[in-house]
Amino acid sequence: MNQQDYMEQYWQQLRSMGLTEEAIEMYKQQMQQSVNQTNDFSAQMGQFTENMKQFNQMFSGDDADDDDMDGEPGEINLNPDSKLDAAQQWAIACGADIASLNGQYLNDVATSLTKQECREQLSEWWDIDSTEELLEMFTWLQESGHRIEYDMIWQAINTVSMKESKAFLREYIVSNKLEEAVVMERLRNTRDALELFREKNLIDKDIQPDMLIWDFGRIINLSRFGYDAGYITYEQALQYIMAGVPAIKRTYTSWRHLSISYQFARCVWNGVDEDSFEALQANMEYLLIAPESPWVRLPW
Repeated sequence: MNQQDYMEQYWQQLRSMGLTEEAIEMYKQQMQQSVNQTNDFSAQMGQFTENMKQFNQMFSGDDADDDDMDGEPGEINLNPDSKLDAAQQWAIACGADIASLNGQYLNDVATSLTKQECREQLSEWWDIDSTEELLEMFTWLQESGHRIEYDMIWQAINTVSMKESKAFLREYIVSNKLEEAVVMERLRNTRDALELFREKNLIDKDIQPDMLIWDFGRIINLSRFGYDAGYITYEQALQYIMAGVPAIKRTYTSWRHLSISYQFARCVWNGVDEDSFEALQANMEYLLIAPESPWVRLPW
């Protein structure tokens, strides 16, 4: 699919979500404006910061809590009996940020967890209790996922006119019957994440915020859980895992780029938590240098 076809598919997705043609046209203009500003990243971030200050004067509230992490790098757990080739192991490794912290295999479709453990976690974390519910989640993550909502927030806070920005974001909220408080919470999370990642020099003109790996990384790990839970076959799981590889390769330039993007997305959706951030950072650095790590053995 070429770029033009991809974008037309994207606009159609927005139409199916209920956005008017006027809102979509404004979104197109804002996207083009963002592209035109790519070579002036400092100016773009300056405008973003100013817009965020104005947004925060209108909306207040606490950031969401995040899960506790111990700050230690995850175990690099490899299955010596893995039958995957290098390309398939590479795809599995795209989900290593969280799989490593959970002690799962980093080179196989199987997770190393039991069938019951996988079923319990799918039910508790995702409200998935059947093959049908798992496949529905795959469809949603592939077609839109969290990234469309994030794109809306990102475009809204990068517009020149605050009046247009507020109108655009509120129309999106109303059209999709979303809770304004939830969207605004993620708006605040985006602000906090950008401040933190800029302070740590993790974002620059070459590595900008992106949400794709938050959706596609979940497809990878859900496929593995679904297989071990007995909801899908090994072949089905591998098919879902490999389907996302072209988009991942188009979007990211290195394992580090992918990992930073995953961490940023986690902060947007769960809020910035220093302990969790430090744990994911330490885990990333470990995966980037450990000789047995797939990020070392399988070059980008």
